[in-house]
Amino acid sequence: MTLIAITCGIYASPHRFIDALSGLYQCTVYEDPVLVKQTAQAHNLKTDLLFRSIQCRQIPFDNFTHDRKKCLAALKVQISQNILNGPCLFSGVLSHLIPASVSGIYRIMSATPMRIRRQRAMSLYQLSNQAAATAIARSDQRDQRFAAQLNLDSLWDSARHDMVLEWSKIDAATHDITREAVSQTLEKIRPDIESSMENANKNMHAVDFNISSRVEAALAGLGHHLIVESDSGHVMVTLDRKVMNLARAQKEIVDIARAVPGVESVKTKIGPNFYKGGIVRNLNLTAPFKRKT
Repeated sequence: MTLIAITCGIYASPHRFIDALSGLYQCTVYEDPVLVKQTAQAHNLKTDLLFRSIQCRQIPFDNFTHDRKKCLAALKVQISQNILNGPCLFSGVLSHLIPASVSGIYRIMSATPMRIRRQRAMSLYQLSNQAAATAIARSDQRDQRFAAQLNLDSLWDSARHDMVLEWSKIDAATHDITREAVSQTLEKIRPDIESSMENANKNMHAVDFNISSRVEAALAGLGHHLIVESDSGHVMVTLDRKVMNLARAQKEIVDIARAVPGVESVKTKIGPNFYKGGIVRNLNLTAPFKRKT
């Protein structure tokens, strides 16, 4: 099974390269807007709410509704289901929701030049140069906030990718990589991609990703800070933030997780951040208190 993930921001997608890859390996292409639309339909969620969750924008009453947790868990469920359905090529940033335990994914980072991104925005979307620059900057900031949600320093870390796609040869008419450069790159990375395909066929981690995602979605309404892992259906749920009643929280987690199809057993444990204080006090006691008169 082919699993390819290309990290790229707004106006940065290597369209010609993606078309060549998907044609060569018969992959279904899932760009971020497609994943959001699929998730909204499958989980009865609003697309705006999903985008707010991804971009770490404010969600009204989220402390009570836990909508952000629900949305991110639902996106994981949809991504894992797409993986199980057949060869996939993910384009955007949402593929970073796939845990490192899912092996066999060939990850590519697109080093799209800023001038190309601006030119695309101006020619394809009729934006002014200033408007294009502003839209790109705003989107990149949101991507950085998304990375922070995943405890990553950056989504554009070459160490997290198998290769960096260079844009040294550019077609001025299409603002894309030339066909010649695409062919040369494919020829170069083909052995590595096929090696990752063999690894994907040998493991069941994609199934466990689907199980852990569905458990996470089922538990999202509790509002706890949880880390969910699955090993052949045996689920471990880590509570990584302090809760008021630990015994009650553990029972709720076990009862809900056991009801998820595919789960063989459920255990809970305490994470390293469980006993860390959630309130930081910064009191300035140097200035004396003065009553207003």
